[in-house]
Amino acid sequence: MTEDSEFGRGLVICLVKFAEHFMFLRSQLEIYTKLKDKSPNLFNENLAVQVWLNGASDHLYEIEVPDGKEWDLIREKVEMLKQEGLQGGHGFNNTVNMELANKLMDLTREIALMIDEKIGLEPDIGKW
Repeated sequence: MTEDSEFGRGLVICLVKFAEHFMFLRSQLEIYTKLKDKSPNLFNENLAVQVWLNGASDHLYEIEVPDGKEWDLIREKVEMLKQEGLQGGHGFNNTVNMELANKLMDLTREIALMIDEKIGLEPDIGKW
């Protein structure tokens, strides 16, 4: 029997749990902007992104992709998301910024679309 996972295990569930954190980034940035006015040396946009990614990237530890050559492209993208997400969230990476956050958001959407296509759907990201 597999041990219970603290932050999720699988492909879709880990991707969804990681993506759920995106909505918190905007409020985190707003809070850090207000705090920056009072303590500019302690609070900045990059630190807000780093704190956000620290929590979000926990859901990437046990992300997994099914075996098989037909999953190779998705596996490659998931591995990129996992490596960059964990490095930024837990690796004391000085390049954690909105550019990285946007890249991870785009990569998450791309993986979701690839999964839909893989299971035979015709996905459309939509306008809103």
